[in-house]
Amino acid sequence: MSVLAFREGRASDLRATFELGEAALDASRKERGLLPREHQRAGDDLEARWERERGLLEFIVAQADGSYLICEDEDEMVGYTRIARFGKMDELTELWVAPSHSGLGVGRALLERCWPESPTPDLGRVVLGIGRPADLTLYTQFGVMPVSGHWHMRHRSEEYLERRSQEIDAGPLPVHVLTSDRAVAEWKRLEPPAIGHERPLLHDFFGRTRNCLATIDPERGEAKGLCWVSSDGDIGPAVGEEAQDLVPVVLAALDRVAKSKEPESVGVFCTTDSWWLLDRLRRLGFRVHWPGWVMSSVPLPGLDRYLPTRPARLL
Repeated sequence: MSVLAFREGRASDLRATFELGEAALDASRKERGLLPREHQRAGDDLEARWERERGLLEFIVAQADGSYLICEDEDEMVGYTRIARFGKMDELTELWVAPSHSGLGVGRALLERCWPESPTPDLGRVVLGIGRPADLTLYTQFGVMPVSGHWHMRHRSEEYLERRSQEIDAGPLPVHVLTSDRAVAEWKRLEPPAIGHERPLLHDFFGRTRNCLATIDPERGEAKGLCWVSSDGDIGPAVGEEAQDLVPVVLAALDRVAKSKEPESVGVFCTTDSWWLLDRLRRLGFRVHWPGWVMSSVPLPGLDRYLPTRPARLL
């Protein structure tokens, strides 16, 4: 019989928990037919992903009042969870269980230790759920309910660029790259009304690690739409004053990645509330690659004008 032990995670555990999460993610993809059963992750691919996401993971762990908890079976790491606290909101950034211990209650035990009490009006919770019934049911027992779809939209880069070349973009405003200080200031103004809480330190981090694309209202001189994009091709988060304002900055980010990085495919994470953006992506040929849910203990007021972060570790 397994004798499970729980302990606080340390910075030295980051690589090991990353590898456990990637193995669990691959197993989940295989279960849903997104990867062939015989697929094996190449070592150089895992190393590249680690280097790509390491900075964001270190940032999440460094946040005050968050939680990083590891479950071990004797000397074997079999699960972990990580929660970042931004102001009055806890965001569950990761919850992964080793395939060998799936279905044994490890995930529930981790959440019971991180969230022993119910959420309150003064401290809410957000979860990005994969969407399997068992997972969603587990999360609801910790005070969150689905508020929107969380869709990974994907398209082949070559086909995307071909369709974009045939489009006449109806957006009246050009897209600019903002300086870091200007971008962070605009994000601190536009994001809180959209998601109901503030994350200034996150945007200070993105200001150091990503570029910000923006459309600017010529009369007010303020941003109407914003989108972070990394040098590695990660797109998001993005936010607009209105739902339509997401479209030009997200498409500009997709154009930038498809042309400069030339990946096999390009993708973003969208909420199903983003009708204007989803309709434009649909007409360009994007498909839903991986459905999930945004789950919260409180209403999130503006997800129709918000694009989540990629990688999908934060809203």
